[in-house]
Amino acid sequence: MSACSQMGCFELCEKVDSYLHQRMNKFSSHYVVPALIDMNAKCGHMDRAAKLFEEMPQRDLVSYCSMMEGMAIHGCGSEAIRLFEKMVDEGIVPDEVAFTVILKVCGQSRLVEEGLRYFELMRKKYSILASPDHYSCIVNLLSRTGKLKEAYELIKSMPFEAHASAWGSVLGGCSLHGNTEIAEVVARHLFELEPQSAGSYVLLSNIY
Repeated sequence: MSACSQMGCFELCEKVDSYLHQRMNKFSSHYVVPALIDMNAKCGHMDRAAKLFEEMPQRDLVSYCSMMEGMAIHGCGSEAIRLFEKMVDEGIVPDEVAFTVILKVCGQSRLVEEGLRYFELMRKKYSILASPDHYSCIVNLLSRTGKLKEAYELIKSMPFEAHASAWGSVLGGCSLHGNTEIAEVVARHLFELEPQSAGSYVLLSNIY
C-alpha cells in the first residue's frame, strides 16, 4: 500500500483495496484501514477514503492524519482544518507529526492565519518543541503568500541551522513574487549548503 501510494496508481489501488476488503478479517484493521485511507487518498480515490474513514468504529491519530493529508493533496485545506478541529474535540491529542501534517495543509492551501495559529498552539498549549520540519512548513507558508521578509527573519531566528529545503522555499517565493533583493541573500546560503545543486542557480537566473 505504501508503494502504491507513492506511485499514485489508481488501478492498482482499486485491486489492493478490493483484495483487502474481501479478506479484512485476516488482518488487523487498526493498521490496515489508515493505510487504505492514505493509499486511496493519494491515488485520487477520495470518496473511498472518506467512506473508509467514516466507517471506522474508532478513529485514531493515524487515521485522522491520513485523511487530512489526502484532503490537502486534493486542495481541500479548509476541510482538513475542520477535521483537525473535530479530532481535537473528540479528545485526541495531536503530536508533533499531526502538527507537521496540519502545517503542511496550511502551506499548500495558503492559509496564513491558521498556520501561524497552529504553530503557536503547538508550542504554547501542547508544549511541543518546533522541529526543523515545523519551521520549514511555516517558512514555506510565508514564502508562498509573499511574506518573504517574515520568512527570512523566521529562518534567522531558528534555534538551529535551517536545512536547504527551508531556504529553497524562500527562494521559490522570491521567484513567485519577483523579489530580487532577498533572493540574492537566500541564494548565497543555498550555494554554500548545496554548491553542486543546479536548481538554486537556475532559479536565481530566472528571477533576474
